[in-house]
Amino acid sequence: MRALTALVVLVLAAGTESWKHKLCKHAYLNSPRDFYRDRSHRQPNIIYIMADDLGWNDVGFHNPKVKTPYIDELRSKGIELTQAYQQTVCSASRSAFLTGKYPSNNALQLLVLIQESQSCLPVEHKTLFEYMKELGYSTAQIGKWHLGYCHESCLPTSRGVDEFRGINTGAVGYFNWTEADVMQKQINGEPSINGIGTHLTLKDTSHIRDVIRNHNDNDNPLFMWLTPTAPHDPLEVTEEMFQVHDFLDPEECETNLRRKYLGLVSALDDLVGETMAALKEAGMDDNTIIVFSSDNGGANQAAQIPGKDYYANNYPLRNGKAAFTEGGVLTPTVYYDPRLHPSTRGTTRDFLMHVSDWLPTFVQLAKPGRKSSRFKIHGIDGISQVANLGSRYHCSKERKYNLREDMLVALTDVTDNFDEPSMCATEDAAYRWRDYKLIYGDQYYIIHPKCVSTEWPKPEESPELDDITGDDCHREVDGKQVVRCLFNIAEDPSETRNLYDEMPEMVEKLVAKIQQAKRESVKPVYRTTLGPIVGYTVRYFEDEYLVPKHDYCTPSEHFPLVPNEPECYEESHHSAVNINEPSCPEIPKCQL
Repeated sequence: MRALTALVVLVLAAGTESWKHKLCKHAYLNSPRDFYRDRSHRQPNIIYIMADDLGWNDVGFHNPKVKTPYIDELRSKGIELTQAYQQTVCSASRSAFLTGKYPSNNALQLLVLIQESQSCLPVEHKTLFEYMKELGYSTAQIGKWHLGYCHESCLPTSRGVDEFRGINTGAVGYFNWTEADVMQKQINGEPSINGIGTHLTLKDTSHIRDVIRNHNDNDNPLFMWLTPTAPHDPLEVTEEMFQVHDFLDPEECETNLRRKYLGLVSALDDLVGETMAALKEAGMDDNTIIVFSSDNGGANQAAQIPGKDYYANNYPLRNGKAAFTEGGVLTPTVYYDPRLHPSTRGTTRDFLMHVSDWLPTFVQLAKPGRKSSRFKIHGIDGISQVANLGSRYHCSKERKYNLREDMLVALTDVTDNFDEPSMCATEDAAYRWRDYKLIYGDQYYIIHPKCVSTEWPKPEESPELDDITGDDCHREVDGKQVVRCLFNIAEDPSETRNLYDEMPEMVEKLVAKIQQAKRESVKPVYRTTLGPIVGYTVRYFEDEYLVPKHDYCTPSEHFPLVPNEPECYEESHHSAVNINEPSCPEIPKCQL
């Protein structure tokens, strides 16, 4: 009997291997042997929804106490990508997405572009919008730009966007659309106050429906980037949004602010649902790819930055926004393609992916006809992941590494010093090779290392979760405090066990890769804010609203795209934290 059972298993295994061989030897993806059902070679519509500061633990499919039915529905119909990396902060992620380049290679690796910054995404870069227009797409962006606006050539409509409806900067009041007294809402480069007082996420949702409805008569396929500010602070919600997670006590400070934050998450979820409904009403749902992610990890209390209402949650990942640890760079990510076979629905895939990979992936998906498994755009860092998103993902013996086995997770100077930023931005780095990630530099978070306390915060709604602790990664080198962390992410996704001292050969290998990335880096273009100077950076609109101007920089003079200085390649070029420095100042307690 055992012999017969073994024979049956052997035959079944041979049959499976035979099927895989027939499938995998085929050079093209869009073929009868692939999982694609639509063989009409139509160009798909493509929509990328990039939330703002959404935490790993802030979607229903990771945290059942969070109510996100539409995002969960997208997950149930699509493929969850569990190793899709973003950057640590929003401008860096957006720049990598649009250029297909690591931020250290596109010059937006340092800090974020704050209001009235005299810089923008260098105009030398060709953007994803421009690639898509060359392929016959109509292009649109609704939401947050945050890639600079000091010159007309910096604006979305000068970077390949046919229709832009959104804000220029990183965040505004949800009802007054204003940051630091400057009203930032625009439509195609012109100020727009139509509907001001409406919650910005609701206004974005209305814009999305209009763009999809208006596109219905357009013969061109649609590429649209949706970048709502939700759930980024400030924690301003409507009463309806506030009531969604009514199990959280509104009388207690911590639970009240978490409830407001989740109210913004529910507004984001409704935006996703309305997008899906609008596509169906327009008859576009059977040929529209939707990708959902966040721009970086959730902004949580581990940052301990006074004045910031950071109530996202990334449990069980470590830290959050601005950190090189998983909580700062790993976000909930879903790929939905209605043309894929039903067997792919609700599955997960763990191949390595970087945010820069979406540019070549979308370009390849947009090209009509058969899809070669070998596709490359020269001069960028991104790698097309089309093969991993189709059936050829199952063809590799090492699935997660069959296209990308390493990536530069981050290369910057981790600092909150907006007034005197580094001109190198190469001191702090994180590198991923297969299962291992090295964090190496002075810091791994934007605050003073001595201010870090709880690095694995639990959500207010789940105090019963296990506490997570681990090595703080700090080491002493020449009287200075530095960060040296090596983690096996596959075995230790919460990054609790530091392998730095146990695996010197692996450390040496990854440090060499970091040094190579430094040599290839370009000089950061960050320039400090000039402030809202009337007549220079801002002007009056309708005699009442201060709005941005777009003529107070000259890109070719103020921030040309140039290689980094040789001294930036050195092992260390600025001071680490002195171990004798005083401890962190007391952080104010939560206040309603």
